[in-house]
Amino acid sequence: MTSSVPFLLHVDEATSLVSIRAAPVRRKEEGGHQRCVALGQDMSEYLIYFNQPWVGEHTETWFKERGPLAKAVVHAMKAAGVYVFAGGLEEDPDAAFTADATRGTLRFTDGPYVRNPQFLGGFTVIDVADEQAARQWAGKLAEACGWPQEVRRFKPRPGGRTE
Repeated sequence: MTSSVPFLLHVDEATSLVSIRAAPVRRKEEGGHQRCVALGQDMSEYLIYFNQPWVGEHTETWFKERGPLAKAVVHAMKAAGVYVFAGGLEEDPDAAFTADATRGTLRFTDGPYVRNPQFLGGFTVIDVADEQAARQWAGKLAEACGWPQEVRRFKPRPGGRTE
């Protein structure tokens, strides 16, 4: 898989050392909206996520080998300027609680709102130029983690993004 992330090559003339850094990917426009510097396009946020049952059964050694691979992808996202947030969730869905105000009074209950064998295991939010870039990052995460990743685009926010 190839990357469309732009990079800057810097040569320190005093020491002749060469460093490679990710080029700025986005800039804030009027109203807080983000634009891709490299492509001159509006940026879009995408949710990359997996359901816990998709992980499957693996040995502890297998999981330990995957951790550094996934962390490397997150570091690459940060270097490319597309990272917003990433995290894994507690694996026990019964540890969740629900806040519900649909009957006019706020109520909290222990456990998930609806019991379901498919439950969210973890997610990453990225801010990229287009769907192709979202596909590339999702593919890198799927390869690193060793299980499927699903991707959904966030609806554009009225008035642009705010920090």
